[in-house]
Amino acid sequence: MRQVRFPDLETGQPFDRVNTVQLAEVYVGVVGEPGEEHYQVTACTPAALVDLLAKQSFLLGRHWLFVAEFSPATVEAALRKLIGNIEASSRVELAQKVGRIGLWEFEDYCG
Repeated sequence: MRQVRFPDLETGQPFDRVNTVQLAEVYVGVVGEPGEEHYQVTACTPAALVDLLAKQSFLLGRHWLFVAEFSPATVEAALRKLIGNIEASSRVELAQKVGRIGLWEFEDYCG
């Protein structure tokens, strides 16, 4: 994993560490090779999940990472642990495996 960004935090707006939903953009590449793929993961705290479910009757959880309390360092560490353990024999296989964790930018691309 090369980089994790939290675009909404780049505005400098304060957030509630206990009740928040934050987008994480994850950039992953093959070790020793140039280039990287882009993935998105939604980090969510339990309190934020309760709030979301109070507004709607269901929520689909694919590509979500639930954390007891949000901090960029905690989310990045979790993603590094999850993604750092992935082994693949090709760039495509790596993208598919990481795509189980985060939404791959080309997931449904048919071109």
